[in-house]
Amino acid sequence: MHHVALAISPAIALIWFLYVRNAYRPERKTLVAVLFVGGAASTGLALILNHLVEKYSSLWAGAPELSHRLLYWIGGIGLNEEFAKMVVLLIVLFPRRDFRMPYQGLLGAATVAMGFAAVENLVYLERYGTATLLVRSLLTVPAHAFFTIPMGILMAYAKQAPTARRKYLLLLAGLGASALLHGTYDAWLSFPSDWLNAVAYVQVALMGMLTFRLMRFANRSAVPRSAPAR
Repeated sequence: MHHVALAISPAIALIWFLYVRNAYRPERKTLVAVLFVGGAASTGLALILNHLVEKYSSLWAGAPELSHRLLYWIGGIGLNEEFAKMVVLLIVLFPRRDFRMPYQGLLGAATVAMGFAAVENLVYLERYGTATLLVRSLLTVPAHAFFTIPMGILMAYAKQAPTARRKYLLLLAGLGASALLHGTYDAWLSFPSDWLNAVAYVQVALMGMLTFRLMRFANRSAVPRSAPAR
């Protein structure tokens, strides 16, 4: 039980950090809990999608061609895992009539990502022990939130889009941005080079800086209230 708490506490801490900085009406804690559980459940869908990519395509982590390995990390793992998170957001958050603020999308996306990261932490704890868990808690757990937050913010704008075409373009842009961030991070870590691995750490730092800017932007911004809620 102690190990379980150790695995999920970094994710809970990051959710709380973002939750208390919402400048608008606080989200219901029950909604946050549902998003977290949904994010945890989305690991199952991601696992299935990742397996299908490896089984039915030439894309895998050990592919001899560099292009295939990069496509595996970005178009396979990154896209699959962010799509799995997106499904939860589309089911739980997107249909809500009161979903209109960019910070709601930011918090919702981060919460789903933290549910996903918490399950990954449990798996890594079981396989590799506490030392690996501590490294992941400092690096990979916040990285998951940083990957998915752009998608959540764009989803808030998609909800209020005046046309269906613009709505779907914003949704696809959000998914594409998150998949690219996620896939490039995994790709840097996949190289057998400490220098290239270190680029992943730099990417996390840059994404963290971007996230703080997005937090300020989202708290200052509101989707025009004249746009009807759907």
